[in-house]
Amino acid sequence: MNSQHNSLLVDVDSVVRAAADRGLSLPRLIWDDTCASTNDELARLVREGVEAPAEFTIRGTDFQSSGHGRLGRTWTVPARGCLTWSILLTPPAGFSKWGWIPLIAGEAVRAAVAEAGVPSVIKWPNDVLTVEGKKLCGILARIESLPSGPRIVLGMGLNTRLQPADLPRADASSLAIETGTEGSEIDHEALLLSILSTLIPCYRELTDYGDEDFRDSPTAQRVREHMVTLGTQVRVERPDGSELIGTATGLDSGADLIIDDRVSVSAGDVHHLRPAPTPPDHEGGER
Repeated sequence: MNSQHNSLLVDVDSVVRAAADRGLSLPRLIWDDTCASTNDELARLVREGVEAPAEFTIRGTDFQSSGHGRLGRTWTVPARGCLTWSILLTPPAGFSKWGWIPLIAGEAVRAAVAEAGVPSVIKWPNDVLTVEGKKLCGILARIESLPSGPRIVLGMGLNTRLQPADLPRADASSLAIETGTEGSEIDHEALLLSILSTLIPCYRELTDYGDEDFRDSPTAQRVREHMVTLGTQVRVERPDGSELIGTATGLDSGADLIIDDRVSVSAGDVHHLRPAPTPPDHEGGER
């Protein structure tokens, strides 16, 4: 699976063939050595194309020079140190479960990272952390509105080959650091395929649920099981500048975070303070 004979860390033809062997059809996979922002580039294809790209079109790169985070933040890491890519999702008419998208992406990354030998957890709403709380992956979903309906550009950057001196922040880590291996041993193609093998089936389950409460689904149960935020005392910094402190007790039907069984938060920066003295019943706290 490793692209040792290709200058790029992901070989398009190899990934498309391997995905097909797993029953996954990728209509178009674009990968190059450098790109300002895979989310911006894929969104541009959506907006400017004569026909919108097909669902599951992927735009990836070995080096993202002007990546975006939540709330307009920018970040850059050394070339070939991260698995950085975006995928296009085309939800059906009337779709409203937007908040679940980054969470199922987080579960897909968590599962792939575990397969690579690194235990990890999901942090609401869009991060994957080591069990010690160091950031491995950030996820960003944006909606592009078209006359034919909204499209979701889902991007993620997974720290793979970074060494300690390369880390963009003190509370981050990488697969190479966590496994104690040389960065060149981290296989980007295998990771990408592993993520897709969870992400696409979970996304299909989400869209097939229709008006039913997605919290009852196997995928939502997996998300809750691996979400470290639940049962933890948190401080939420809301977009309007206000703060909320309490225990994260569940997810509502739209994947908003429930605080103290009474307040739902749809957006904000979440800071984990400490585990709750008595872990709540996550299932009961979400109803």
